[in-house]
Amino acid sequence: MIYKGLLYLSGLITLSLGVVLMIKAKVGIAPWDAVNVSLKNELGMSIGFWVFVVGSILILVNALIKRGKPNFLGFIPIVIIGVMIDGWNMTILFNEKSMGLTGKWLLFFTGLLVLSSGIALYIRSSLPMVPNDEFMVELSKRTGWSLAWTKTCGEGLAWSIAFILKGPIGIGTFLVLGCLGILIHTFSRFMDRMKIPKY
Repeated sequence: MIYKGLLYLSGLITLSLGVVLMIKAKVGIAPWDAVNVSLKNELGMSIGFWVFVVGSILILVNALIKRGKPNFLGFIPIVIIGVMIDGWNMTILFNEKSMGLTGKWLLFFTGLLVLSSGIALYIRSSLPMVPNDEFMVELSKRTGWSLAWTKTCGEGLAWSIAFILKGPIGIGTFLVLGCLGILIHTFSRFMDRMKIPKY
């Protein structure tokens, strides 16, 4: 259980770093992250605060979808991710004007790789999922749709909200939508070869 916890925590810390690197690249980020950033820009507080608020709403939505009790364990990952995103955001500083377009894209792709590896790592622990991932699973169970389709619906919903709020949507957002699943699968296969346990 200790090893599972370390695997879980390492994955959440890593994916939070990936999110922050992509935010600082300013070429577009994942839809749910764009929602959190746009809420921060519109209403104040920190990105981590909105990670918790949006995640809490999704926990309640997931309970309605499955017609059961809220998964209170879902608060664990959003608290950790919220705290870590704010921590990384204050720690990692870039002079964005001096980076240039090449530097921004290099930072973006680095963040995308870090994010993907973190997700692949935390999933291996089989501990509580991030609420937006649980939303995908519960919607699939409720409707009978494939996970790929419910993931697309969830990301599309987030994209729409971020667009309305004038969030940081860009070319990078569409690259995330097209590449994230493939990269997570690739890192998962690599971790299998490295004999990292999957629970």
